[in-house]
Amino acid sequence: MFKDTALSTNGLSCNSCHTGNAAYNASFAQPYPHPVQMAVDGYAMAQIYLDEMVQLCMVRPMAARPLDWQSQTLADLVAYVGEVQKTFTPNPCAARNPCAARNPCTAKNPCAARNPCAARHPCKAR
Repeated sequence: MFKDTALSTNGLSCNSCHTGNAAYNASFAQPYPHPVQMAVDGYAMAQIYLDEMVQLCMVRPMAARPLDWQSQTLADLVAYVGEVQKTFTPNPCAARNPCAARNPCTAKNPCAARNPCAARHPCKAR
């Protein structure tokens, strides 16, 4: 499911942004619920649970409808990401992923964007 582009409307999968644990902020190492910048910036959520984070990624970077809260797909994605989280170690250049290649500003500073898939305007001053 993590690599399934059929879950999105724009050809992305979870793996598009998170290949090799890329584009996870350092906070990903913390137990959920915790603050996630994408949730704070886009939805004013002070903290978020893992299932909510999966749903947020479905809606924002993947431009899809949220998954049914009772669905096996959501349960599988949450379980998988929870396993990934157990071995995650923060990387200061976490934005190095296939999505960053689409960002024309990445060449200037490859560590500038935390999640280039979610950026509305990749060249906007940060």
